[in-house]
Amino acid sequence: MISVVLVASEDLPGLAAQMAMLVPAAVDGLVKEVILVGSGEPGVEALAEDSGARLVTTSDDIGARLSAGAAVARGDWILTLRSAPALREGWREPIEKHLAGGAGAPACLTAPGGLLSKLSPRLHGVLVRRLEWPTGGRDEKALVKALKAKRLDY
Repeated sequence: MISVVLVASEDLPGLAAQMAMLVPAAVDGLVKEVILVGSGEPGVEALAEDSGARLVTTSDDIGARLSAGAAVARGDWILTLRSAPALREGWREPIEKHLAGGAGAPACLTAPGGLLSKLSPRLHGVLVRRLEWPTGGRDEKALVKALKAKRLDY
């Protein structure tokens, strides 16, 4: 089961769309919980309440926000996300395959980002075992580098 740590932003429609992409995975049991980490953005508390997500509030930088969300996660794995770029259809398959045969290795979820997508894919999130979450706040790119995360394209 995955705990999704979703960094909130003032882009409520984008945040809601990101959460909507998680619903089928929650229904099927892949996503155990969604933890919204915000810093008091308007509407985020209501969105968390309406969706059943847990809300963590901190005004720290992105690395500290991710760590604050990871600290309260209960799933075996943590998937970090932001409101943008939005997940696309097909995001689950590489994650499910990795969980089934990845031997516990950290991974990063990437998607095509445009004309040079092979050279510069868009980072959607980082997947890491909860018990292996590193100390010290790091953003997603720093996490990928520190954990030597395997790339999962979709």
